[in-house]
Amino acid sequence: MSPDPGAHVDEEVAATARALFRYLGGDEWREYRAILAVFAGTFFAEFTPEEIATAVAGAGVDPAVVPDRLERLRQWGNLTVSSSVGNPTSLDDYYRRRNRYLITRPGQEVYEAVERLLAGAAEIGDVQAGRLRELLRALATVADDAGSGFVRPPERLVDAARTAFDVHERFTTELTQFFAELNQWQSRYDLDADEVQFLAGVLVDYVGEQLTEIERTARPIGRLLERVLPVVDPIVDIMRTGLASRVDAAGLADRVAVRQQPGTRAEDWEHLAMWFVAAPGRPARLDQLTRQALAAVRTLTANLTRLSRVGLGATSRRADLVRLAGYFDRAGSAAEAHQLATAAFGLGSWRHLGMLATDGDDPVATTRSWADAPRARVPVSMRQRGDTTQRGRASPIRDRSAERELLRRRRERERADSGRIAEEILAWAATTPEERPWLTMPAFVTLRDLVGQATALDLVGATASASARNGILRCHLARAPGRSTVVECPEGRLVLYDLVVSVHRVAQS
Repeated sequence: MSPDPGAHVDEEVAATARALFRYLGGDEWREYRAILAVFAGTFFAEFTPEEIATAVAGAGVDPAVVPDRLERLRQWGNLTVSSSVGNPTSLDDYYRRRNRYLITRPGQEVYEAVERLLAGAAEIGDVQAGRLRELLRALATVADDAGSGFVRPPERLVDAARTAFDVHERFTTELTQFFAELNQWQSRYDLDADEVQFLAGVLVDYVGEQLTEIERTARPIGRLLERVLPVVDPIVDIMRTGLASRVDAAGLADRVAVRQQPGTRAEDWEHLAMWFVAAPGRPARLDQLTRQALAAVRTLTANLTRLSRVGLGATSRRADLVRLAGYFDRAGSAAEAHQLATAAFGLGSWRHLGMLATDGDDPVATTRSWADAPRARVPVSMRQRGDTTQRGRASPIRDRSAERELLRRRRERERADSGRIAEEILAWAATTPEERPWLTMPAFVTLRDLVGQATALDLVGATASASARNGILRCHLARAPGRSTVVECPEGRLVLYDLVVSVHRVAQS
């Protein structure tokens, strides 16, 4: 079998790309970086070695090594020699004009990428969760065009799809970089008091806020992608309008390398869906990152607890005690529990677990000599009368009228709120499915709980209907294949497939 010529081409391209980063590998990388900074900041201007030597003299670069550094950068592909010689007046002038360098496009891109990486290597980047709302709006436009049969101008769909992929790329880059930095912070043991305060008061709260915002927007995006994926082939055909498609149509794809725009292949849409839509045996990428972030936050919290105990000379034994509690819970008999207690605490079966010793509040260790210990605290009754009998008047009963009044007002407010919620649900049920308004969150939660109680009691698989009651509300569910009930609220939408929900008023018993 003959070798694949395409694989050889790919290896050459990879070798050329790696050579662009060669200037970072040696001890002279700062000199190369200073030279490239001159070219990158002047928009592809041409320079002679003498001009470069003058420009980088302030950075501590020896002028004698500048010609060699320029030639090395030319060999690696970061620089190229200018083909413009102008109008030379002599042979020396010709060679002097011929020996001019300018930066290449790959060299410019590599330099900018390296500078961005070096500038942000020690920083924590901000995650703009608002980008997900832009992604949601763009995908809504794509889904609407796909649902209408692509009757709108194709430019509208192309612009929305490209916006969706651009926003998603920026968001995922910020998110993965932030979580990678967060995973590094969880193993830090060299923090001082100010950094501990930063972690406790800023970073942990920030992670919680970002995860809440991401979770609120990710699910609607997943539902839109589930609508788009079945019709992705015509979307891909409409997206193929750029230079890459024209080169491909001309049969020059093997000779001209053109970067494909995101969204012009079905694999791009499947990759986008992997971030928001779970598959059998594979959770969504955002869910995985959320779990990793929560684990990192828990580790940070444990680290903060450890740091707060350093000054006290104490250590946390919570994990050991939780494990021991599990052993007690799984003990097969009381005798086995007594053996565990004896092994763990040195307490025999005749001792009561958890009782405080008589000298439990003594600040002095039992191994310390009485001659060196401070004076013991002796109660007045013991010091004067030799006994500890309680004397004097009994403590008066505390007046709890204020607390009772507070509870009474709270119960009245709860009854008023429950009555208002019940009337809102009844008004919602009295309208047609097409005219039903959004429910407020308390009403939505109440109706959702009623539906959950009904399904838990009797429905789905056993009978064709079920009901549940809460105060003056009775919720009735009936199986109806082909019909669905939709309940909308400010935070989302609940769809009950093949079920009809009706709510009626009942008299208080």
